[in-house]
Amino acid sequence: MNAAQRHARWFLSASVVLAAVVVTVLTVAALVAQGESLDPWWLLAVPAIVLTSAAPLYLDRYDDWLAVGTEFCVLVMLSLALDWPQALSLWIIGVVLAQLVPVARAPRAFDASLSIVCGAVAVAVVSILGTGTSGYREVMVVGAAFTLAFLIDIGVSVLRVHAAEPPDPGSIAARGYEVLTLYGLYVGVTAMGYVSVLLYRAVSPWALLAVLPALAIVLMAVKGLTRERETARRLKVLFETANALHSASTEGEVLAVLDAGVRRLGKSAGSGLRSELPAPGDVRRLFISGDDVYWLVIHGTGGPQAATLRRTEALESIAQQAEEALSRMRMNRDLVDSAERDPLTRLSNRAVFLDTVDEALSAEGGRQSCAILFCDLDGFKRVNDQLGHASGDAALVEIARRLVADLPDDVRVARLGGDEFAILVTASASGAVGLRDRTMDLAAQVGEIVARPMVLDARTIEIATSIGVSWTDTERVSASELLRNADIAMYVAKREGGGRVVVYRAAMGEERVRSLELVDRLRRAIDERRLRVVYQPIVSADEQRLLAVEALARWTEDGEVVSPEEFIPLAEDANLIEPIGELVLDQVCDDLEQLGHALDPDTAIAINLSARQLDSPRFLARIHRAIGLLAPHPLTLEITETETISEEVIESRVMEDLVERGAILAVDDFGVGFSSLERLMRLPVQVLKLDRVFSRDVDTGEEQAAFLTSMLEMASATNLKTVVEGIERRSQVEAVLSDLSARGRRTLALQGYYFGGPMSPATLVRWSGQRARAASLRRR
Repeated sequence: MNAAQRHARWFLSASVVLAAVVVTVLTVAALVAQGESLDPWWLLAVPAIVLTSAAPLYLDRYDDWLAVGTEFCVLVMLSLALDWPQALSLWIIGVVLAQLVPVARAPRAFDASLSIVCGAVAVAVVSILGTGTSGYREVMVVGAAFTLAFLIDIGVSVLRVHAAEPPDPGSIAARGYEVLTLYGLYVGVTAMGYVSVLLYRAVSPWALLAVLPALAIVLMAVKGLTRERETARRLKVLFETANALHSASTEGEVLAVLDAGVRRLGKSAGSGLRSELPAPGDVRRLFISGDDVYWLVIHGTGGPQAATLRRTEALESIAQQAEEALSRMRMNRDLVDSAERDPLTRLSNRAVFLDTVDEALSAEGGRQSCAILFCDLDGFKRVNDQLGHASGDAALVEIARRLVADLPDDVRVARLGGDEFAILVTASASGAVGLRDRTMDLAAQVGEIVARPMVLDARTIEIATSIGVSWTDTERVSASELLRNADIAMYVAKREGGGRVVVYRAAMGEERVRSLELVDRLRRAIDERRLRVVYQPIVSADEQRLLAVEALARWTEDGEVVSPEEFIPLAEDANLIEPIGELVLDQVCDDLEQLGHALDPDTAIAINLSARQLDSPRFLARIHRAIGLLAPHPLTLEITETETISEEVIESRVMEDLVERGAILAVDDFGVGFSSLERLMRLPVQVLKLDRVFSRDVDTGEEQAAFLTSMLEMASATNLKTVVEGIERRSQVEAVLSDLSARGRRTLALQGYYFGGPMSPATLVRWSGQRARAASLRRR
């Protein structure tokens, strides 16, 4: 309601109140001037006015209530039986008391003033035109007087409502039937007042008691009709509000519909959705939307109170409908969000990222250049294994937060799954050359962002990332092709040692295809058990006596020998290293009878073990079985990356159990990869195998020799047996043994082609026989 409407409403209300004051003053003045006393019996008219005012006639229109009081039936009798000052004074007293003791209508000065003015008009017409005797003329005068009062009451009320808020076009005409119905009830009620006058004139005042039952019935009928109409109105409001709520598409629309529904239900200016605390007398209901707290308020007590559906129940029903609409809306939004967002980092997922790349490729008629950075965290499995998956998830969330916060706003970051992230870079203005420079700068920035130390479980860790880069070239590519190219480049970065950026080249795609084909062929070879096992000797350093043989997997495909350096990394990436380990273990048990011709009873048989296999009850059961089958030959389990052994495995004492069963635990390729002295001291390790990188130049470089000697002395001091791998020349043996103490030699073993390469069981038997004959000749 604007200022002009408020001014018009105030002016109309003030005019009515002023007119009522004038009527009251004139009535009092006329009553004093008349000086006649009033029969006390007529004072009963005052409580009669108060009681009949409890059943007003309501017309439901616009955003306010239009009501005509049934108490006019009392005024009919007063206007015909008393002088106008006495009749009007009793009327004024009754109307004022009815407002002070409200039963159905809110106490408002405007309502009381309007009743006084309308009553004064009716009394004035009767007083001027009335004859004082019964007859058709008196009936017409009474009908005209109280019809005029009805019209004034309805008309002024409508004007007041119009001043507050203009009605919809045609709303008055649409309610014409209701006005006529209201007038018909009004005529019936006022007629009861005229019947009372006739009984009073013809019989005695006590004859009025006969009218009371009929009047009570009429009043009850009025209240029943009002109750029925109000119940129907409230149900209609609930139904229409519920439909509107279920049609709303946003939370703002839900709140707007809710506010309109409560205002329609309360039909008062203060009703609706409010953020401020309601007044004590208001009907209210708390409503919470997200972090916002509201009140649903029906202000005041205006309008009909009686209805089968109470206001509190209606308000509760509207609130529940709104809560269900909001809940459904949030659930749909969460479902959409879950379908588009990574649940852990809240970044875009793969599907949304590909759609974003498609949009970028299609922008500007397909002329826009863009690039993708495919990022894979190096050694992230160590974080999960050492600190647990909760810490790993925390690391991923932190890295995602850093990327979003530190990278420019125009790049798009997504998590593709696991520890893989993708970043879209666009450069429509700078073109392809500018895009490449910017992409490489961003790749370096990403590497720095990820590499920044982070604290997890009171431990500071640093994580590197391998990044593959692909960008659009002269030929059109799809989003999936661009992402695949970046993935291939990332795989090359991983294979080259990680922690670097590699740009995709067409040749990489051919290598990747070969790798995928090779993985598929390797999987079939494992299923068909076409991998074979060869054995490489491990000899003691002092007497060069055979101490153990290491079982190694070899693969020949279509007559081509596939190098272990090629297929073992592929097997690790494709999660095939475990089935290869199972195949090797089974083959060793099958070769045992033939191996027995070459090995002494105390000669150990070593197999390579993946750290993840220690988590597999199935594989552990195979090891337990193999320990028994290979006895008396000890089974040596060589683990490459001790850092990948989970804390759960360490705490479960699985490795201690294997040692107690007779197995020997060895750390393979110690000094490279992910092995550390701190980790080593926590494991029941008995053997260290030093990688060939330490022995490769030991016979040509003094620093390398001194470094290897210090490592051997350290291992000897910790009572660990040591195997030096990669011995291929006699000079390497001499360099290793030159500075080593006698105690160190006793705990040292050597392995390499100088003593013998990987060989089949039959070849190993011949090799063993040749060494035995050579040793016999030396003793002679």
